[in-house]
Amino acid sequence: MQADVVVVGGGCVGASTAFYLARRRAGRILLVERDRVAGGPTARTVGIVRLHYSHEPLVELARRSLDRFASFQDLTGRTADFTRAGFLLLAPAAELEGLAANVDLQRRLGVRAEVLKPEEVARLDPRMDLEGVAGAAYEPDAGYADGYATATGFATAARELGVEVWEGVEAQALEVSGGRVTGVHTTRGLVASPRVLVAAGVWSAALLRPLGVEFPVVASREQVVQLAPPAPWGRLELIVEDLALGFYARPETGGTVLAGILEEEPEEVVDPDRFNPGVDWAFVERVGRLWGKRYPTAADAQWRGGYASIYDVTPDWQPALGPVEGVEGLFVAAGFSGHGFKLSPALGEELARWLCGEKPTVPLQAFSLSRFREGKLLRGRHGRGLLG
Repeated sequence: MQADVVVVGGGCVGASTAFYLARRRAGRILLVERDRVAGGPTARTVGIVRLHYSHEPLVELARRSLDRFASFQDLTGRTADFTRAGFLLLAPAAELEGLAANVDLQRRLGVRAEVLKPEEVARLDPRMDLEGVAGAAYEPDAGYADGYATATGFATAARELGVEVWEGVEAQALEVSGGRVTGVHTTRGLVASPRVLVAAGVWSAALLRPLGVEFPVVASREQVVQLAPPAPWGRLELIVEDLALGFYARPETGGTVLAGILEEEPEEVVDPDRFNPGVDWAFVERVGRLWGKRYPTAADAQWRGGYASIYDVTPDWQPALGPVEGVEGLFVAAGFSGHGFKLSPALGEELARWLCGEKPTVPLQAFSLSRFREGKLLRGRHGRGLLG
């Protein structure tokens, strides 16, 4: 088979890119997914769509993506189940300077964001115990969406535009000749193609390694807990990320809450094909204690379940994006370390542009895979890599 572009990986980034390639009429496009579309970590994302980043390209991608989540029905004819809730980033005194700098950056790029004093935070949600909180960043337009709906929405719309989607087909190796990519070996045979995007998460490293390209990425098991606050307490209305205590929480259906830990290091490095998809009781207790400290009147929230997924974590918690040095026509988009979903609608459009030989409208060169070899790691203003 011959294709003009092969996209390896049917998560949110790969599906979004395939959709935008089709919109650009980039020829015969093939999306290859070893499981089913959204069958990997995308389906288990917590789905927070916020714009608080330290790097201008990420803020711009998040800003554009927020617009696309809000208008997803018009864009694809499907729903991403986007809910606008507002995002609140609580910070201790040591984090306030970086928080304020990030908010300044957001505002310069047209994002509605502001720095709040503790008394202003208390007015947003008076149920909080604000011990240890010196201030907060607030984004009223932020929200959350569904990973499975988003990726399948992009993929279904891409199919309608002519993209071939191979589910249950594994990309086994990349074929390279004369310094350029010439195809992808799959379990359905060789697909000849002059342009290939590897967007296969942590599994991307295995495809690149035989070419002499090292991609330093590990699979980190990340757990999420579902809590049910007592009925008289009401429901959580805001998305909260808490740098003072080191946890996050967002509203979920039925008046419940999805919550987890903000880590500075991978929670648990695992084999991505063999890990426990459930939650550990010690983790449930830890999250429950942190939740109870911040919301003492809901400290007796009941545990309703949970799950674990994986992040594809790089040394600086930032993705590798763009052309692979030394192999013409080969691109990578992986290593998102928990950021990929919220960036995917706008990033897919930029990657499609890049694959078609045009310059991205968002400067993404700093996210080159070669930075790991060159020691040019990207560092944000907050210690926790999850915040970018």
